[in-house]
Amino acid sequence: MRVGEFEIDGYRFGCDHPVAVLGWDTGVREVRSQDVDRPGAHGAMFGRDYDSAPEWTFTVRVRDKVSAAAFDTVSVFREVWQASQGVGERSVLKYGLPGRVRKVYGRPRRFSLDDDAVWQGIHIGRVAGICTFQLSDPRSFGAGPGNTGETVLTLVPESTGGLVAPLVSPLTTTRRGGVRAGVVHNTGDAPSPVSVTFYGPVANPKIYGDGWEIGLTGNLAYDEQITVDALGMSVKRQDGADVGGRLTRGTRLNKAALAPGSQEIWFTGADATGTARAVVSWAAAYWSL
Repeated sequence: MRVGEFEIDGYRFGCDHPVAVLGWDTGVREVRSQDVDRPGAHGAMFGRDYDSAPEWTFTVRVRDKVSAAAFDTVSVFREVWQASQGVGERSVLKYGLPGRVRKVYGRPRRFSLDDDAVWQGIHIGRVAGICTFQLSDPRSFGAGPGNTGETVLTLVPESTGGLVAPLVSPLTTTRRGGVRAGVVHNTGDAPSPVSVTFYGPVANPKIYGDGWEIGLTGNLAYDEQITVDALGMSVKRQDGADVGGRLTRGTRLNKAALAPGSQEIWFTGADATGTARAVVSWAAAYWSL
């Protein structure tokens, strides 16, 4: 993308596109704290701080020598900004900055034309106004080359038959699949939520890292797959069905993120065929633009 160019769900504006961007306000950092007054004493006891997601405001303008064409452009842009979305659905807003391309997640909200927009549109083909985009997460994410990552982990096949030494209670005749590790790298400066797709056949698959895990209970058939998206807080089967009830008790999606830098992650589960796999993907995350 070019510097100063934006794209929302495939629609591009800014630069030399019909919808020009005259101003861009990224809002302010607002913190939700768990502070409490110190009982029986002056001051406060500090708890955890959490960043709220800001709302971005764009000042936009459409200009065309043909007034009808200007109004047509406004109609199309309004339709993009008016896209209906269900519970949990988000739009992707990409933008180009010097030396980087980033993206944020959220929803388009306010769309307001200037008081004299219609009059100016009729007489000089100029329609201006503001629109807002409410972020769902305060972080931005890399969208250019080198800012996304993916790794595929497989399992060592189970061995079956006979007793497994040492002979301790309870006795078992099946070995679980071995644990496979992989090294991943988050090139950003903020924790990056992961997306994991488990492919069967496998029982009780789990991906985990330092201080977090994403695991499923029960069996996945050879033709079944489940995707867990920590950023979107969703758990979907390949047919789109919500199967969040299959997450393990230890799974906390708000914690399932890669710390900045390199680290190991591990994949475990039971698979007698050696064909099960887990695909882990992420994008570099940043606290800044």
